[in-house]
Amino acid sequence: MSKTPQVGVFKEGSTHFYFLEYQFNSSNLAQIKSSITASLNAFPDVSVVVSFGEKAWHTLQPNWMPATLTSFKPLKGQQGHQAPSTQADLFFWLHGDDISTVFDAAQHIDKQMKRVATLCLDERGFSYHQNRDLIDFEDGTANPKTDELKREAAVIAKGLAGEGGSLVLTQKWVHDLDKWNAISVHCQEAVVGRTKVENIELEGEAMPDDSHISRTDLKVGGVPMKIYRRSAPFGTITEKGLLFLAFGCELVRFSSQLESMYGLTEDQKIDQLLNFSKAVTGSYWFAPSQEDLDEVLGSE
Repeated sequence: MSKTPQVGVFKEGSTHFYFLEYQFNSSNLAQIKSSITASLNAFPDVSVVVSFGEKAWHTLQPNWMPATLTSFKPLKGQQGHQAPSTQADLFFWLHGDDISTVFDAAQHIDKQMKRVATLCLDERGFSYHQNRDLIDFEDGTANPKTDELKREAAVIAKGLAGEGGSLVLTQKWVHDLDKWNAISVHCQEAVVGRTKVENIELEGEAMPDDSHISRTDLKVGGVPMKIYRRSAPFGTITEKGLLFLAFGCELVRFSSQLESMYGLTEDQKIDQLLNFSKAVTGSYWFAPSQEDLDEVLGSE
């Protein structure tokens, strides 16, 4: 019998989101498990997906590890661009249709987790103008189009350690919108690799080899590096950007794209979007299947 992903991974259409990351400050496994369990069982109208860092998963489940899971390593790219590591132990992703309920659920989770962990990231995301990023281009266009293809990209295959679960990448990107909006729409389209209004991918000579699409639409060993993006804009007047969130069946789906973006490839070209947006966090996680999650939280 196949294991099943946590329900919130594939539930779409939400308009409000919370991203919470924690570092354990307790070694009491029973209390850690009870705090996580209590965090997940209070708000049926809010989808909550919980993911674990490499060290945290090994602590809670020392018997096995997804084959490619590792902690996020910082990247030092070309032209001074860097992707920092802020790897923590636990990541909660909340989403729903009512901000009041989502906020209540986030407060409930923090009340449970503060007994055993320190809050490292606390950000609220939102849907912006028909799934657009704050740079005003549609986000997630490259996602697989069918449920079957989404699961193929995002879920660890049957028979492998962690089957039914997903590897996860989170990064908080801070945009320089003043700099971005100072360039022409034509230049913005060249940076992204798509038209702004029609959302049509550029073709042939019109597509720069250092556009965002060119640097992330990759194959490794003939296999397309497809991922399932669930990112959300965030922001205040003083700081704004994108909370990047993606699920993948193997870590190379993320690492190959990051290396290409930061010029850590043979051509040493960077993704031009890096000149307008900066990653300030970075973590890899494992979102176990519902069955594996129930087992690890119920075991002593």
